[in-house]
Amino acid sequence: MTTISRSLRRPGLACLIASLFAAAPAFADSEIDALKRELAEQRQLIQQLLKNQEAQKKTEVQTAGPARGAGLQMGVPTGPSGTLTIYGVADVSASTVNSGYGQKSTIGSGGMTSSRIGFKGEKELGEELKAVYLMEAGLLFDTGSVGAGGITPGINNTGVSSGGQTSNGSQIFSRQIYAGLQSRFGTLTAGRQYAGSYTSSVISAAMGAGFFGSSAGLLPLIGGMPTRLNNSLVYASPKVAGFSGQLTLTSGSENNVNMVTPTAAGSTAMTTDKASRGGDLALYYAGGPLNATFTTWSLDNASYAVPASGAQETGLAKRRGWQVGGNYNLGFATLYGNYVYGRIGGGNYENVTATLSKAEGWSLSAGVPLWGGKAYASYSQLEDKSIKNRDATLVGLAYAYKLQDSTTLYGSWGKVLNKAGASYSLTDGGNLVGTVAKPGYDPNGYMVGVNHVF
Repeated sequence: MTTISRSLRRPGLACLIASLFAAAPAFADSEIDALKRELAEQRQLIQQLLKNQEAQKKTEVQTAGPARGAGLQMGVPTGPSGTLTIYGVADVSASTVNSGYGQKSTIGSGGMTSSRIGFKGEKELGEELKAVYLMEAGLLFDTGSVGAGGITPGINNTGVSSGGQTSNGSQIFSRQIYAGLQSRFGTLTAGRQYAGSYTSSVISAAMGAGFFGSSAGLLPLIGGMPTRLNNSLVYASPKVAGFSGQLTLTSGSENNVNMVTPTAAGSTAMTTDKASRGGDLALYYAGGPLNATFTTWSLDNASYAVPASGAQETGLAKRRGWQVGGNYNLGFATLYGNYVYGRIGGGNYENVTATLSKAEGWSLSAGVPLWGGKAYASYSQLEDKSIKNRDATLVGLAYAYKLQDSTTLYGSWGKVLNKAGASYSLTDGGNLVGTVAKPGYDPNGYMVGVNHVF
């Protein structure tokens, strides 16, 4: 009986062993397939993060200066085909400036570029359509406060909605904030957004929007060129053969009135429901070493002056202007320049307030690689053709040295040559600066700092 049972067990054991060996390749193939799928998913996620980071670098509004851009170092997945990018700039500086009250030394935040933190996201919706949004707040590293101010709501437009939004809270995202849709036909967004005319003035200046002496701190005064516009709708076209464009429309102050109304009780400043309405158009070309731009704008003023005595304005003046500019890379240096013409007129503005009712200006600047960094020089001229005749010349020098791709040491000098009657301040990338003591005084100053992009 024992012999028979052993003889029966041997074939059974042999069959079991044979079946295990036969199944082993199947198990191995299954494990390999699972690993392949996991690797493919990881590779797809990495490619998506890199794609989003590259897209951000291409589409980000450029307002920073020589090391333009906000960094985009962190991409966070937010769900299927969605990402959130956190970026920012930390800029601190020490400066000494004389605005007519003697030499004053200050610690600031925004000498080369304004300090900021931003959040940008997008989500695939299918059919080549994306949802996009951006929120960017200014920061002051010298005091720890948000670089912003309170928002003044439109007159008679303060009723609380069911969501409890009173429209008069702090302006946290003062630099820009918007949301919208993007497709192959372009991007449509709504919110507080940069006007194309201002960004064009920045790309036409070697120093960008920063340093002492940049033309972007003076020439946008001409014609009341818009910088950022609240309550705005922006269409940005795709690039075609090097050409692209941006159209910005704004509903203005959104005053809920049907007649001429004081801006506040007892005020001599009057307004209407058309306050600050208008638009801005910018056309761009980028090809090889050349970047060129043409812009134009037309907006109503926010209010008009009706003093108790003397000459009065009779209605909202209109701010109009145009600009042409760009830059060209010669290899050993990059040359920049722009010309701006503008008028602020209507409602007797030219004879009452009159400030820059007719003006023009131009600038030339250059960036040259030097000693492992980059040196900058800028010269700008503003010619005020109004009855106030407040002309000015602005000159500036700067040097920036990159310790790493994200960290730059810099130094800058600038001076405003105010003609009789003019009192323009010496501005930089984002600090509060001294008010000139008296018309005709020429403010000048020096600055050193460090700028870190994250």
